[in-house]
Amino acid sequence: MLLQQGACGDVSWTSQGAPPLEALARWRSLAREMLAPTLEFVVPEPEGFSAHWRSFTVGPARLVTLEASPLTAIHPGAGAGEPMFQLFYCRRTPILTRVGAKRFCVNVGEFVLVDNAKPLEMRLDDVHDAIDLVMPGAWLRRWLPDPLAFVDRPFSATSRWGAPLAALLSAMAADLEDAALPRSVLADQAGGLLALAAGRDQPVVSRHKSALIQRALFVIEERQHDPELHPRDVAGALGISKRYLHALLAEAGTTFVGALTRVRLERASQMLTDPRMARLQIAEIALQCGYLDPSYFARAFRRRFGMGPRDWRRVRLTGSA
Repeated sequence: MLLQQGACGDVSWTSQGAPPLEALARWRSLAREMLAPTLEFVVPEPEGFSAHWRSFTVGPARLVTLEASPLTAIHPGAGAGEPMFQLFYCRRTPILTRVGAKRFCVNVGEFVLVDNAKPLEMRLDDVHDAIDLVMPGAWLRRWLPDPLAFVDRPFSATSRWGAPLAALLSAMAADLEDAALPRSVLADQAGGLLALAAGRDQPVVSRHKSALIQRALFVIEERQHDPELHPRDVAGALGISKRYLHALLAEAGTTFVGALTRVRLERASQMLTDPRMARLQIAEIALQCGYLDPSYFARAFRRRFGMGPRDWRRVRLTGSA
C-alpha cells in the first residue's frame, strides 16, 4: 500500500501490496477525509478488495479519480458546514443511485450532480472507474446560480457541452501536475462548461434571476481589487437596488462580504502559487486583492486556507513543509 502526498495537497494512493482488509480501512479513511466525513461503504467481497485513488486540489474544488472493486457508498447527508456538491463522471460500470426516495442509474458516459446535504446511496456491481469533482456550493453558484434545479439528473458526456467537460476532467485527471495554467483557471473552465451543459435545462422561471446572480458574482470578481468596493457599486452596475442585490446573493447561499472575501482570497492564493509572481511582496499581493492592511489579509488568509500566505507560498512553490 503506497500513499504519496504532493506539494499542492495532492494525494495518490494504491492498495497494491496491502492486505485487502487493511486497504479497505485506508480507503474509508481517505473518502471520509476528502469527500464527506460521514461516508460509509458496504463491500460484498472485502477479502478481495483493491483500489486506486488520486486526489487533486483544483482552485476551490477537489478532483478525485476513483478505481475500486464492487461496493456501495452510503452518505446519510451533511450536517452543519459549508454546502458541498459533487459532479460524478461515470467511466466504467453503471452507478445505481438512490437520493432520498428517488432512484436512477448513471450509465457509463454520463454525469450526475448531487447535493451532499441529501442522503445518497451509490451501488457499483463491478470494478469501476469514475471522476468526482467536489465543489463548494458558494463557488458552484457562480456558474449555476440554482444548482438544486440541476441535481439528480444524469446527462450525457457526449452531448455538445458534455463532451468538452468530460475531456477536460479526463485531461486534468491524467496530467494536472504538468498543466501550464494555474489550477484555479482550470476550475473556472470546468465551472463554465458545467453551466453550458446545464444550458436551457434550468427552469425558465428562475433563468432571469439566475442570470442576475451570475452577473452580480462576476462584477464582484472583476472589481475585487478595489478596497472600497461597496454593495451599492455592484447594485448600480446591475441597475438594481442594494436590497435586491442582498436578496439575490442570499438566494445563492452567500452574502456580499462572503462572496467578495472568497474571490479575493482565491485570487491571492493563485498569485502566491504562480512562479512568475514569486518575487512579488506579499503586501503588494494583498493590495492587488483589495486588502489595505497586510496583517488583516494574513489573518483572513489563514482562516480560509489553514496557514499564512508566506507559508502557503513556500509549500506550494518548493514543496517544503
